[in-house]
Amino acid sequence: MERPLNTRLWWTLALALAPLATQADPVSPTVAPQVAPAPPPAPPAPPPPLAPDFALEGTSGQTRRLRDYRGRVVILIYEDRDSNQQNNELKRELAERARSQDLSRDVAVVPVANLSSYSFWPASGFARDAVIDIAREQRMEILIDWSSSMSGAYRFRPSTSYVMVLDRDGRVLFRHAGMLPPRARMRFFSVIGEAMADPG
Repeated sequence: MERPLNTRLWWTLALALAPLATQADPVSPTVAPQVAPAPPPAPPAPPPPLAPDFALEGTSGQTRRLRDYRGRVVILIYEDRDSNQQNNELKRELAERARSQDLSRDVAVVPVANLSSYSFWPASGFARDAVIDIAREQRMEILIDWSSSMSGAYRFRPSTSYVMVLDRDGRVLFRHAGMLPPRARMRFFSVIGEAMADPG
């Protein structure tokens, strides 16, 4: 018959084995929370796109190209017979500013008339004379797009007035289709001011 384990011996063994049990399953040390690295800086925005060049007849009788206006801020207004009334108020304001301030060194106002619907004789002669009369009245040259070549290159929709601002290098800073509402007009003149302040 086995003798019961001495109670004192049992406690002695339990106390002796306790440190081994603790060492076999150590408590994991507290780990500091990981801080996510800062995201890399955003790449710089690409420069505005260059406007396509053009070669159009002017009411002065000379052929004008976009590169002829290089070094000046360009205000481009493109209209056909169905859209030439959409931005009359803006055109009057631009004409008044041009008369009251000599901005010709820094700004070129370039109105373009799409006369492709009159590009047959004798309508072409009457259309040209009408545009020349308007140019004299406004005291500024108007360019004529007889073949809609500029409309195609710039992706202009028919029957829509387009207003654009190009910087001194010919990059598109502002483009609007249709009549400019008050907020868009404020943005339009703000962009012109910023472009004039930039020497390029």
